[in-house]
Amino acid sequence: MSQKIRITELDFDGIKANLKEFLQSQPEFTDYDFDGSALSVLLDVLAYNTHYLGYYLNMVGNEMFIDTAQLRESVVSHAKLLGYTPRSRVASQALINVSFDEVSGGSNSSMTLPRFTRFTSAPKDGKSYTFVTVEQQVESKANGSFAFTSVAIKEGNPVSYVFDFDSATNEKQVFELPDVGIDTLTIAVQVQKGADNFSLETFELAEDATTVVSANSAVYYLEENRNGKYQIYFGDGVIGKALDDGNLVLVSYIVTSGDEANGIDSFKLSSNPKPGSTGNVSVSQESSSGQLAEDIESIRFTAPKSFIAQNRAVTKNDYEALINQNYPYMDAVSVWGGEEASPPVYGKIFFSLKPRGNYEVTQTEIQYIKDYILKPISVLTVTPEYVAPDYNYMNFIVDVVYDPRQTTKTAGLIKTSVQTAVQGFANTYLDTFNNTFRMSKLVRAIDDADPSIQNNSIRVLIEKRFRPLLNQPKSYRLDFHVPLKKGTALDRLYSEPSFGYTDEFGVVRTAFVEEVPQSFTGIDEIEVLATGDSYTDIPTIIIDGDGEGAVASAVIVNGKLKSVVVTNSGSGYSAAIARVEGGGGSGATLRPVLQGKKGTLRIYYYDSNNIKRIITDDIGTIYYDDGYIVLNNFNPVSINDPYGTMTFKASPNTNVFSTSRNAILTLDATDPASIDIRVGTVES
Repeated sequence: MSQKIRITELDFDGIKANLKEFLQSQPEFTDYDFDGSALSVLLDVLAYNTHYLGYYLNMVGNEMFIDTAQLRESVVSHAKLLGYTPRSRVASQALINVSFDEVSGGSNSSMTLPRFTRFTSAPKDGKSYTFVTVEQQVESKANGSFAFTSVAIKEGNPVSYVFDFDSATNEKQVFELPDVGIDTLTIAVQVQKGADNFSLETFELAEDATTVVSANSAVYYLEENRNGKYQIYFGDGVIGKALDDGNLVLVSYIVTSGDEANGIDSFKLSSNPKPGSTGNVSVSQESSSGQLAEDIESIRFTAPKSFIAQNRAVTKNDYEALINQNYPYMDAVSVWGGEEASPPVYGKIFFSLKPRGNYEVTQTEIQYIKDYILKPISVLTVTPEYVAPDYNYMNFIVDVVYDPRQTTKTAGLIKTSVQTAVQGFANTYLDTFNNTFRMSKLVRAIDDADPSIQNNSIRVLIEKRFRPLLNQPKSYRLDFHVPLKKGTALDRLYSEPSFGYTDEFGVVRTAFVEEVPQSFTGIDEIEVLATGDSYTDIPTIIIDGDGEGAVASAVIVNGKLKSVVVTNSGSGYSAAIARVEGGGGSGATLRPVLQGKKGTLRIYYYDSNNIKRIITDDIGTIYYDDGYIVLNNFNPVSINDPYGTMTFKASPNTNVFSTSRNAILTLDATDPASIDIRVGTVES
């Protein structure tokens, strides 16, 4: 009796085996040798064809869902159904100040700085970039000159196109923008009535279905097409104003390099709107926030969240999605409700932003997000309020041991590989809100940097930066957002750089802040880890450590060390060990538990004999468990830093810690002290 062909197999070998088994069950092929016959070739063809069809249908099935689609055009199509347009490249943006002297004999009372005024950047990696203004600005004359302040310039080359509209050839009113690398945030669209009618009407982007659009609304729509280019289209006369035959569509925008031009802080005017006058340029914020077009994974992640938000802000996730969608210049966004604050503040929503390639958000950006993105779509009784990000700068001190017999690399090249691994770890796991740092991942990244690395150890310091007021006594609170380790004589919380501070005699000293050794704690209790046995007498408890005065006694029950009673906790302990001596038995082991949750900060300096002198022995308090310090009436007269910045560095008390709300972990790539790598070799 012949059997049916099984259709569950999809791989070539399984399909061929099923076909062969089916034919062998037919009476016509009894005792037929398939492997040694020409029919085997035909089975190969059938199996290959079936395998290809199965693979093709599987891939087609994948492309039907946004979760599994692999082709960009498929993911973009699914996002379109969710009302989401993928983010284009974003041009790097800088803020500059430009001033023009009045031309001799000039009498103009105002001056216009046109859109697309060009500036040339200083070279970066041997290449200069063109930056242009994105908005026209007008300023009045003051003191014989025209001063334009906080002018936003973006990197890219401006381009313009004119499209003729003819409904016979373009029924859907769709116009493809031919350039790759468009920053869609800079697109401007105008419609001219005709070749002989020069009146212009400006059309605005309709971003979603919730925008109120009537038959006469001058709006256009934007989407990414299957070719990966952007296209604009217009309304049909019911939802949005339709074009008329003979209309000319004028489109302008800039084509940008994305993130290549980030980090430039010098520009010069290259197209002078006021001939005869020298344009003086100064930079108020270096170029930043440039980025490449949104990738597939980002579209896959963001589109459903944008759809859920529906352009209205009710939950905190709505706020986060809408900021990311409408202001794509941020590395990270954090939003939390007023009820989550301490103490609770009802009727407010708080948000914090980490700008791309920078640390500070300008007041203009904050106001724009509040007024034009959040307020129009937020709940009527809820007020958005910005909270500046609180940066925890990570410092890594890495000791690496490698085996030179397993590599041709020198110690210097090993160090470079480790440096790259640490920086890669930071790029992946830091610089974002609501994040968790895990030491094990960093250890693994360093081990994987080169096969010759045998082991590594890492010491982590968290650095807080702030700018104290000079000659004004003031209290400060600095949050590390992680439990802090109680310091030792060699590893304690300290400040950098030196600062001027007045001592009790009115002399300004070159001073520092440090954790007070005496603020380290006494012994709170001694845990019995193993009771031991055969104790016939009361043994002596010996306590060793960097403090003094701790005394404890043993309690023996039935020859075992039942407990230890601390009779004097002592003081000054940052670390301690306890052991059992005498008593006739053996095997008991102990662990001291230190007491105290606070430490003390002091100010000191070194005299001419290099002897440490204390200016004040209590300038502040360390709250170890809660992870913050408080400086009381701190009154420096100078800071040995060109920006007036002080830093405090402390060790976390755990290898796994998280941040929340506006706290953010970051690695300052411009600080050479942020990664300190020491390389050694294994012993022969």
